[in-house]
Amino acid sequence: MRQKSHLAHIANIDGKRVEQTVKEHSLQTAAYTAKCLKSAGLYYTGLFAGLLHDCGKTKIAMTEYLEASFEGKGPRRGSVNHTFAAAKLIMQRYWEKAKTPHEKLACEILAVAIGSHHGLYDIEDSTGLKEENGLSHRADCDDEEISYVETINNFFQEVADQETIDDYFAKACEEILAFVKKMEIYASEYEASGMSFMFGLLARLITSAVIEGDRRDTAEFMNGKSIDLLQADQKFWQRQIEYMEGQLKNFHSDTPLNKVRSDISNQCKIFAKEKGGIHRLTVQTGSGKTLASLRYALAHAAEYNKERIIYIIPLLSVLDQNSKDIHTYIKDNQCILEHHSNLVKTIEDQEELDKRELMTETWDAPVIISTLVQLLNILFSHKSTAIRRMNSLCNSVIIIDEVQSLPLKFGELFNMVLNFLAEHCGVTIILCSATQPAFEQFKWSLHLAENIDLVKIKPEYEQVFRRTSIINKITPQGMTLDELSDFAVENVENKDSLLIICNTKKTARELYKKLKLVKQDDWDICHLSTSMCKEHRNKVLNRIGKTPGLNEERKVICISTQLVEAGIDFSFESVIRIWAGLDSIVQAAGRCNRNNDWEKICPVYIVNLQNESLGSLEYIKEGQKTLESVLHEVENQRNQDYLSPAFTERYFKRLYSSVYSEKETQFIVKVHNQPLSIRTMLSTNGGLKCNKHYYLKQAFKTAGENCKVFDDDKSDVIVAYDEKAKEYQLNLTSAKAENDIQYVKEQLKNLKPYTVSLFENELRALREDNKLEEVIFPGVIFLDKSAYSDELGVCIGEYFIDDGILMS
Repeated sequence: MRQKSHLAHIANIDGKRVEQTVKEHSLQTAAYTAKCLKSAGLYYTGLFAGLLHDCGKTKIAMTEYLEASFEGKGPRRGSVNHTFAAAKLIMQRYWEKAKTPHEKLACEILAVAIGSHHGLYDIEDSTGLKEENGLSHRADCDDEEISYVETINNFFQEVADQETIDDYFAKACEEILAFVKKMEIYASEYEASGMSFMFGLLARLITSAVIEGDRRDTAEFMNGKSIDLLQADQKFWQRQIEYMEGQLKNFHSDTPLNKVRSDISNQCKIFAKEKGGIHRLTVQTGSGKTLASLRYALAHAAEYNKERIIYIIPLLSVLDQNSKDIHTYIKDNQCILEHHSNLVKTIEDQEELDKRELMTETWDAPVIISTLVQLLNILFSHKSTAIRRMNSLCNSVIIIDEVQSLPLKFGELFNMVLNFLAEHCGVTIILCSATQPAFEQFKWSLHLAENIDLVKIKPEYEQVFRRTSIINKITPQGMTLDELSDFAVENVENKDSLLIICNTKKTARELYKKLKLVKQDDWDICHLSTSMCKEHRNKVLNRIGKTPGLNEERKVICISTQLVEAGIDFSFESVIRIWAGLDSIVQAAGRCNRNNDWEKICPVYIVNLQNESLGSLEYIKEGQKTLESVLHEVENQRNQDYLSPAFTERYFKRLYSSVYSEKETQFIVKVHNQPLSIRTMLSTNGGLKCNKHYYLKQAFKTAGENCKVFDDDKSDVIVAYDEKAKEYQLNLTSAKAENDIQYVKEQLKNLKPYTVSLFENELRALREDNKLEEVIFPGVIFLDKSAYSDELGVCIGEYFIDDGILMS
């Protein structure tokens, strides 16, 4: 029997059938969506989009579909189209009658945003292989195919009348036009492609809010209870400030270095009263920028009533350390959300949230700690779970640590997104680095605030930070690994500790083996790489200590990959860095004599290897080439300071003006064997032309699918590294895990420190060697312990059993 009102969802809650009407769902989704967009000046845009997002459900076919699903008859998911109706309504009712280009643009943005809440689509096909325009396909679809007349009539009767919808549209249109006019201030700079890119970002932001509103209300209905979110206000921020200031009183400014750190921190606190925008925190490694930037963020959030603080960190190894610091100085630790390396990947669902999506964290907390990869996914990925979080960036303070780690291919895209967030979404952005990239070199440049720098480094600070001396040992022929091993032995004879940073895991592993063969009794030799799970790395870091070898009866040698370069809080008496770009050299120097622990100038050696195999690591090759060029230019200058801002600026300008950089920043990917630019796909695009003149042309879905931070996808495997890991693994196969989703979530969270990310070819090799178990729990991969070395981590194709060096 037909329901009096059409249904959005049916659920079984505590053994009872519970229904939610389209009206109930639409009104609540509209409220949530509007709230998400309010700080960006798009409140009525949110109301309009939220109300219309599921208007295609107001038809008998959808109710019958839901009934069949509830009864377990299993109709094919997506078999009833409910996403086209809103786009058709907007384009038919408003776009066709629009009087100005701006009104048409507003209609297109709304139609695309609402129609994408279950997944992005391409408006124009970049390859030219498809025969239809995505927006036209929805706007001009057959009425009978989607029961359009029935749907719209029912929607106006049950959910919102025509007068209300028209009123919300008019107000939404005004908001979007105001938004667009602010963009047009930079029209001459951005040109057509830049403006199109910004229009696409606006559509993505609105889509994000609709997804959040829709899925939050759906989750609340399915769970039978509201989701209580902690809202940060000025009182909340003030409470955190008071707590942090109390903690900082325990910080002793008893050394010249600590006095400088204290002054940097104080400058950051004072600067917090400045208005928002894009700023820089440029300070040397070891200057305490994590706490200084947190102090700024808390004070700025309180001053300008920000909703959240988002701390973005490039590497998980760095996140571990910085997260501890942030937790220590935030009073309400339950308000901190860490989001990185999800074990459980969300399966996109056209109709309802499945169990895996319920495990995906959202960004609703006042303080968020995440990675650069997660941020880039939010801004560019095609996945709805990533897009959903974009609205959480609005009215926030975003601290981007070690910003020089940004992949070069994202340079111009990243600049434009930061401009969008800062100028239109109320976001304050702080770029932290000891080596600030020359972002102004890009065609789409960064709009830095008028008062750029949080901190002014006084001339007298330079000597305080002078803790190391970079010694150039690069030779035309380079060192062999045996010669590097001999040089390391010679170096450590009169040093307490030595850190050697390699460009590849293979080099680090082979050098480790060579040094183990000549190990002396008082040597403690350690290895670090991302082939080791986090728990393993932490165990090694704890063994190394903060100042390895200092006042100890042991000498510590650590052979590592680049993972230790940014943010790892340990200090060695000497460092050897295999030749790379300047940013890597500077970060390596930051691990040497970090707090002037040895009370002298300590050496950081740059060495090059013979026949070093870097494979596809083009950015390292180009960094080497650029640094060699700059070093050649200044080789006759006395007392050249490789760590000075002038040298850094020279290096990055040379790097970003190179042929390599010009090619790399175009972000070329292959789609159906055609080379396409991500930048072009997200702006003016190419491909098929619609018989109607649409202002939006982007290939949103195709660009998102191909806009990957890394060239190859990685998958996490779980290592039974210790007894705790084995216990959590067994828990996943228990009877309780079959029926308790929260219990499963808890076990997977517990297993996060025991994961290693592997490329597909690595997984393939392990599968061929029968070293993976993939049936214990769906979607989760476990590694056989025989393929994991207690010294080196995951071993692929090489298992050291009885060679006197390693024991698996």
